[in-house]
Amino acid sequence: MRDYQRSIHSHVRDQEDGRLRVTSSLLDLEHSFHLDMIVRTEDWAVESASASMDKTPLSRCAAGEAVVRELVGLQIDRGVLRQINDRIGGPRGCAHLAELVTDAVRLLAMIRLGGETGYWGDAHGQRSEEEVIAEGRERLRNSCIVFADE
Repeated sequence: MRDYQRSIHSHVRDQEDGRLRVTSSLLDLEHSFHLDMIVRTEDWAVESASASMDKTPLSRCAAGEAVVRELVGLQIDRGVLRQINDRIGGPRGCAHLAELVTDAVRLLAMIRLGGETGYWGDAHGQRSEEEVIAEGRERLRNSCIVFADE
């Protein structure tokens, strides 16, 4: 095989009841996976999680679908990526499903950080770029070029 492509798409919707719903999909030549999670914003914990594996390279792969329920109670906080792998990766689950969940959780973490640093909302449009950077620098120091130590 000379060419191989994978697409991962995540979408987060505010449920307006203190919860966020994240739906994600992973599609490539061998896989068609879909993830649905509800996360409480008061403690950033996964309240529910389900997955469907509509296309897998081997029939045994589909057994990984059930393990996604192990994400319930997981908190979107430091160390979450390791916990994802511990709960649904390795011999208990599926590396590709863990990849899908990791992508979804990274998006949720960005949304959380944006909220905690005042990035989202009306105030963002009223501040200069330098003000946004200054306010986010402590929490986001060295996370990217924008917040890099000089």
